[in-house]
Amino acid sequence: MGWKDVFKTVASPVLKVLGVNPFVALGISLFLSWILRPKVPEMEDFGTNQFDDFERGLLVNKQSNDANIPVIYGERLTGGTRVFMETSGTDNTYLYMAIVMAEGEINDITEIRVDDKIVTFASSFSDGTAVEVDSGDANFYKDSESLIRVEPHYGTDGQSASSLLSTLSSWGSNHKLSGLCYLAIRLKWNSDAFAGLPKIQAKIQGKKVVSYNSSLVAQTPAYSTNPAWCLLDYLTNTRYGKGLTTSEIDLQSFYDASQVCETQVTPYSGGSDINIFDTNTALDTSKNILTNVREIIKGCRGYLPYSAGKYSLVIETTGTASITLTEDDIIGGYSLTTPDKNEKYNRVIVGFVDPDRNYQVNEIQWPPIDDSGLPSADQHATMKTADGGFLLEGRFSFSTITSQYQAEEMAEVILRRSREALSLGITVSLDAYDLAIGDIVNITHSSLGFSAKPFRVLGITFNEDFTVGLSLVEHQDSHYTWATKTQATATPTTNLPNPFTIQPPASITLDDTLIEYNDGTVIVALDVSIGASPDSFIDYYQVEYKKSTDSDFIIYAQGSGLNHRVLNVIDQSTYDVRVKAVNSLGVSSTYVSAQRTIVGAIEPPSDVEDFACNIVGQEAHLSWTQIPDLDLAYYNLRFSEETDGTADWQNSVALVEKVSRPATSISVPARAGTYLLKAVDKLGNFSSNATAIISNVTGVANFNTISTQSEHPDFDGTLTNTVITDDAIELDSSELFDSASGNFDSETTRFFDSGVANADFFASGNYLFADVIDIGAKHTARITASLTQTSDNPDDLFDNRSGLFDSASSNFDGDTPANANAHIEVATSDDNVTYTAFQNFVIGDYTARYFKFRVVLISRDGASTPRVSAVTVTIDMPDRIFSGNDIVSGAGTKTVTFTNPYKTVNYAIGITGQGMATGDFFLVENKTINGFDVTFKNSSNTAISKTFDFIAKGF
Repeated sequence: MGWKDVFKTVASPVLKVLGVNPFVALGISLFLSWILRPKVPEMEDFGTNQFDDFERGLLVNKQSNDANIPVIYGERLTGGTRVFMETSGTDNTYLYMAIVMAEGEINDITEIRVDDKIVTFASSFSDGTAVEVDSGDANFYKDSESLIRVEPHYGTDGQSASSLLSTLSSWGSNHKLSGLCYLAIRLKWNSDAFAGLPKIQAKIQGKKVVSYNSSLVAQTPAYSTNPAWCLLDYLTNTRYGKGLTTSEIDLQSFYDASQVCETQVTPYSGGSDINIFDTNTALDTSKNILTNVREIIKGCRGYLPYSAGKYSLVIETTGTASITLTEDDIIGGYSLTTPDKNEKYNRVIVGFVDPDRNYQVNEIQWPPIDDSGLPSADQHATMKTADGGFLLEGRFSFSTITSQYQAEEMAEVILRRSREALSLGITVSLDAYDLAIGDIVNITHSSLGFSAKPFRVLGITFNEDFTVGLSLVEHQDSHYTWATKTQATATPTTNLPNPFTIQPPASITLDDTLIEYNDGTVIVALDVSIGASPDSFIDYYQVEYKKSTDSDFIIYAQGSGLNHRVLNVIDQSTYDVRVKAVNSLGVSSTYVSAQRTIVGAIEPPSDVEDFACNIVGQEAHLSWTQIPDLDLAYYNLRFSEETDGTADWQNSVALVEKVSRPATSISVPARAGTYLLKAVDKLGNFSSNATAIISNVTGVANFNTISTQSEHPDFDGTLTNTVITDDAIELDSSELFDSASGNFDSETTRFFDSGVANADFFASGNYLFADVIDIGAKHTARITASLTQTSDNPDDLFDNRSGLFDSASSNFDGDTPANANAHIEVATSDDNVTYTAFQNFVIGDYTARYFKFRVVLISRDGASTPRVSAVTVTIDMPDRIFSGNDIVSGAGTKTVTFTNPYKTVNYAIGITGQGMATGDFFLVENKTINGFDVTFKNSSNTAISKTFDFIAKGF
């Protein structure tokens, strides 16, 4: 049964009499109207209704392979139908979907929502082009990556298969979904973003439709909300519409109607003009064509009469009569009726789709609740009184209307029309043959009291006696004059918190510390301090960490506490920590992140405090306060002969290499100079600053310098991996001049002497003193030394540094002194043939005859070198006393032999003889380093035997 076969009410004899095409004759009296005499399809008074259910269903995602696909005209938000789903990736990381949204070709997609959250994409949408989430989107941009990739297809008949879905083997090149607007989507799983299968919606600018200009020339299909052109598309479309040809359409009437629909009106004082009619609808293709056509025309107060073989579109609006019929034209009697109670309203409520309520159904009524601004006759109370005190309320749904102001206007027109809607039925001569449905005709009839009273033609019937029956309804131009509305009140912002939006923690602060166990084990811990989230509904915080070189975070803690401690972190490693807040629904906030390089054990130990010196005899008693560092290993004590406060650690000489913890005192030989002390931790880090104390008091022992050897400034000794530069020893470069590549003059980032490559100094080298020191015999001697050194890094040019100076991790003066230093080593021998191995030199007593010294230079980074400009070694021997008592000399020369020879014969001898008589005396002769001779004699110069004591003092 065709479109024109729907209506069957005219008898065949009439067709024969008229002698016209039967379809044309049928169309004269049959039509579709937005309102009938003046009944309008009503909504249910209570609960939900079909209109509500459809609009709600339009917004959800359905799963189907044969669901009806809506036709969208204008702009609407829709959920679509999932026709394809598949997962891929490790642990099903990615979810792929194809969601059909509407018939195509659409104009554009302006917005995509996921779980009712608007997604911010990095670029606007275009047909067939994939887009990712913008980094500024806190909901779906997590861990520095987009969780959503969308490739929209606008529904051209020749569109290609989705390149996004074609990465799957199950989606081939023939899967085009031709003529359908759909979204190809890839979602990456993230528990903070998705709680399950997400709801996806798109705001779509619907079908491109053909319009006509005033010359009735078809225009290129384009986006339009004009009801006339949307209806024309639906009537002529062969896939989802009626499939009429343009020869069956009165195009001029459609053009005229389109101009009425685009009439500009001001919705409220100060508002921008809008069209008097727009169509923004999603047609339900499960309904029959007649129902959908009626849905379109009722939103623009339209009529669709069929006359002379063509469908016309007439908009019910203001107008003038095309003919006046008088009593002379009226044949027979007439039928005049007024609306009964069921067709008359004193309040009309119109349901429409409201974009401000997420495209849910909203309602507007006329007269408004506050109708005090209306004339008294238009106020609800006045009309209700006139209706006998009865509430006469009509409810109507308009799925094509999305403007509150257009809906309110529609309610007002319906109400006014229902109250002033006389229906008149008359029979007239064939003079009324040219009338068409929707025309306005003036009626003059004395018995009715009508004088050119306007009526609109709702129906025409051709009778067998060649008369024409007219069904008329009262017309009032004032019903269709747009009345400026009151501006819509903005929906007040709710104060209830959004359970799906969680405020992140206010801050995160990282520190590290050392922890000591009972068994003395010391570990490094990373302390995490969280600034509380301002959100009042936080259930717990989730703390995650990882080394910066790792890819995956480790969930460390979940709890309401704000302080957490990660144990056994690794020194010198960099850790990334992030924290998020989670509410009782499991919804997470964004992460707050921080990074820290662990310095717990590599951080220099504290400087020593309360360093004191007390000289007692030949000893200096040194004491200090224990530092608080848990990883303290020992203390290192050095000495410098400087007493003017200029002594520094670098140019001092080791006195005691290790004073083990927990000792806080030590006794050393008393000397005039500066004692310097540093703490050393278990990683070998020294205190940043040496603590020094100056002593001007020496011990009671007398020291005698027996040898002083200075190698500077000539440094004539043996160089190993070292060179002399500007009268100073420094490490040699491991890079040969001829091995360097590139142009030598092109190197501008380092000094000439540093070569071409970075960090090319030997790791170590030494300078061996030119001469061995021989003290003549094996003696115990006290050896002191002095060393003057600096450090240099020729690669580290100030102007070649990057970044902010204040942000550098190094010391203000650089790290070179920590990366390069020199020290003295000593080897001893008794025969100048066999020597001990070289060992670190410390100030102290050494027993040997021969002494070798060398300066060892070390570079820890290959880029730094020490520069030794002066080195001196001094060997002292203290005075020592050798004595004997009750020695019998015998009557002759007595030889006294020292058990430990002196270094020189410049020692003093004191002798006391026992029982010496007057005139007795003694002679001391033959003093050697090994002893002396003594002879006792009487006054006659005769040798005698005596018992004596002696004491010798020297070195």
